[in-house]
Amino acid sequence: MINPILLILMAFLAGCGYTSRSLLEPNVRSVYVQTFDNETFRRGLEFKMSKAMKEEILFRTRLKIVDKKRADTILFGAITDVQENVLIESPDAVTIESRVTVYVQFSWVDQRTGRPLINQQGVSAGAEFIARRNEDIETGEIEAFVDVAEKIVNLMEKKW
Repeated sequence: MINPILLILMAFLAGCGYTSRSLLEPNVRSVYVQTFDNETFRRGLEFKMSKAMKEEILFRTRLKIVDKKRADTILFGAITDVQENVLIESPDAVTIESRVTVYVQFSWVDQRTGRPLINQQGVSAGAEFIARRNEDIETGEIEAFVDVAEKIVNLMEKKW
């Protein structure tokens, strides 16, 4: 006899559109992540963004990161702006909490055909950091880059 709870669960999963398949293009198996350009005056951000992007791809997708010659696709982009805003300041003008926001544009191109898979402007994310916790703008930048990388991977997936 079939367990009624199991039967209901199977019917629910079959009818809700759930899939365990990847939402990426099925013929794309690898990606080369080019070091992002840095159009800001803050040094070294391009390496932090590229690292966050590679880690997010490895963590959330089935894609392999390979060298440019062997890649099915190439992901490249630029950090277009980084803004820091003071959120809370003490009466004697000492910054207590700030927010950093990073802005990125990127393209994902099928290297085999030259066809752009995505060309996206204005992806952004922000993060707060608190000086009293020994956090600084670098702490906020890293968190913001991870959030931007997550948004980019979401955009790489097929739309429903």
